[in-house]
Amino acid sequence: MDGTNVIFDCPVSPWIVGGAGAAAALVVLVFVTRDVRRLGWGRRLIVPLLGLAAAVMLTGMALNPRVIRTWPDTRKPACGVLVDGSRSMRLDDEYAGDAAAWLADERGRPDTSPDRRVSREAVVRLLLKDGEDGWVAGLRTHFRVTGQRFASALEDLPLAAGAPGFAVIDDGYTTALGEMLEAASHGAGGNRPKALVLISDGAWNTGRDPTEVARLLGRTGMPVFVVGVGNPDPPRDAAVLALKGPTKSILGDELLLTAQVAASGMGAIRLPVELACDGEVIDRKDVVALPSGRPVNVVFSYMPTVPGHRFFGVRVAAQADERDPDNNATTLAVDVVERKVGVLMVESEPRWEFRFVRSVLERDPAVTPSIALLRPGVGPIRGAGYIHELPTDKKALAAYDLVILGDVPRASLPDAFLKEVAAMVRHRGGGLIVMAGPHGRYRELIGTPLADVLPVALDAAGGFERLSEPFRAEITQDGATHLVTRLAGTEGENESIWSRLPELRWSAGVGGLSRGAVALLVHPYRLAGDSKLPILAAHRVGAGKVMFSGMDGTWRWRKAVGDRHHYRFWAQVVRWMVKKQFTEGDPRARLSADRTECDAGERVTLEAYCLGPDGFPLEGARVWLTVAMPDGGTQRLAMQPAPGGWGLYRATLTPRTPGAYTARPVVDRYGEEPIASAVTITAARVDLEKNVLAQDRRTLAAVAQASGGAYLEPHEAHRLPALLAATLEVRHLTAEYAPCRHWLYYTALAAILGLAWLIRKRSGLA
Repeated sequence: MDGTNVIFDCPVSPWIVGGAGAAAALVVLVFVTRDVRRLGWGRRLIVPLLGLAAAVMLTGMALNPRVIRTWPDTRKPACGVLVDGSRSMRLDDEYAGDAAAWLADERGRPDTSPDRRVSREAVVRLLLKDGEDGWVAGLRTHFRVTGQRFASALEDLPLAAGAPGFAVIDDGYTTALGEMLEAASHGAGGNRPKALVLISDGAWNTGRDPTEVARLLGRTGMPVFVVGVGNPDPPRDAAVLALKGPTKSILGDELLLTAQVAASGMGAIRLPVELACDGEVIDRKDVVALPSGRPVNVVFSYMPTVPGHRFFGVRVAAQADERDPDNNATTLAVDVVERKVGVLMVESEPRWEFRFVRSVLERDPAVTPSIALLRPGVGPIRGAGYIHELPTDKKALAAYDLVILGDVPRASLPDAFLKEVAAMVRHRGGGLIVMAGPHGRYRELIGTPLADVLPVALDAAGGFERLSEPFRAEITQDGATHLVTRLAGTEGENESIWSRLPELRWSAGVGGLSRGAVALLVHPYRLAGDSKLPILAAHRVGAGKVMFSGMDGTWRWRKAVGDRHHYRFWAQVVRWMVKKQFTEGDPRARLSADRTECDAGERVTLEAYCLGPDGFPLEGARVWLTVAMPDGGTQRLAMQPAPGGWGLYRATLTPRTPGAYTARPVVDRYGEEPIASAVTITAARVDLEKNVLAQDRRTLAAVAQASGGAYLEPHEAHRLPALLAATLEVRHLTAEYAPCRHWLYYTALAAILGLAWLIRKRSGLA
């Protein structure tokens, strides 16, 4: 209520205090009047008045009156207009009904015009146009209106007459709608707005959920009124937005291709996606497209069998009534390079495991196998593809990248052969696989040069047996993401396949893992010490790799599915063992990255394999990366020892802006200068906005409802002034004044008492 009120802040009723004060004043007046009867008339008048004034002021102090004045606040509250400036606002839409009629009227074109497509940017310009009858002008009647546009950050947007028109932000490749709502709610200079008007297509693709932010704004009494731009029901259209994969691949290597597929105007439709190589369909998958039009990733795995320049294409079949079937396919060129891998396989007798693994090697187009089937007591097999004696010098062994040693007795393995194989692994970067067999001859490697490089500790006491109950190999956490044990494109599919593979009937007993080794497969219930028995383990030794397979019977995985899993497993084993994991450069710290091309904002894992002066993996070192940034700056990243990676250090780089990032390792054992090994990662700009085909009305309506606002179509924007005015409450300003607590009041009281005392003193009454 407007006006002025007086209240008394005293411990008892003001009437009692007032009555007591009046009585006291009367007593003072009577006694003072009696005392000054003999004085002159001037003093007889002044002294009683001073005493009466002091009594009244003392009574006022006891009453402690407070004067409260209330009047309406004539200042206008703030209202923020938040406009989506991301690149999705450049997309065109077709409108129908009232929205189409409004657009035709605003554009000055008949609704029957063949040019009925209009960009979302143009719609926003029409919404923000100048004019006294516009809704922005209507808002200014009750609010102080401020404008901002946004994508991943807020920018000022002038809304005054004559200001530059609205334009999309050129680098608005992402929309952080949730963060932008929260930032706009703080206002400028701490002046929080009373309400927000959001103009957007609802396409948020990064940051917090805008609905959650709107719910918090609603609790603080800040409604968000939303004007949805874009057609929420666009024409039917399916599209292949992109096909990503490496531009180079080695013949026989697994090639992973990722297609981005989206659909609009079709709801949650199941789309058939085909992968073709040089025009021939080689794979097909079904994917459920999202109703919002956001892309879905479809991962294809393919192993090229022919070298050369290959063209891969992904295609989605044209759908009924589809608007633009021309965007249903895209292609990617991959250069498949032939690189033959020399493999020496040594076995004593043709057991089933040997036969099927040999078949994999002979059929693999990227492998040149040599077989040494020694047959103790009978003699080695001679013929094409077979060797009758093992190489015992560096020159002869240099023809092989990988040695697979089977269930061979120690007497058949020359000391020089064992010594050179160990040296090949340590110094030349070769690979060694020990493929144990039921005879347990792997235990005879104890005391040989190979025992020191194995990823398992050999158990001299025996420990191998033929089990009475078959078992199924159990994949470990390290194995779930390892190339060797990846039998499917996703981790979930991979684990499902391993859980369904036919059971094995034998496993080798070992004493556990060696230092720095990892187990990829373990026995489900046999133990080696406190851990499950490793039946497939691997590690890096010097410049090479060593694997131990303590299982016999992987050929059983062919049951009912043929070569699908068995061939893939052993082909991946061979490639991982010999593949150049590290770039050429200084062997003291060879650097690699899980990818050399990525999108801005995508994480890239870098690994540095560090060797000491003695050629052994370097432990306990401080390793970091110096990264040359595209803008000319430098970033420093600390590398951490990788679990199970003896001498292996790992760091994660997240390129934030497009461009080339060149990383070089620094190892404290070799000084502060970067080592020559380097990896260059090229980050590309990610345009997430181009995939927004429809207005996300569901999100926009949820934002309005959660905050206590309303959702409007563009042709309903004229309702905004009335809707926002209805949220206003008449605010009052209040001022309070306590006169009896002011220092001047006490000064005046002291002056009155002092003057009265002085007059009485001079008159001889004191």
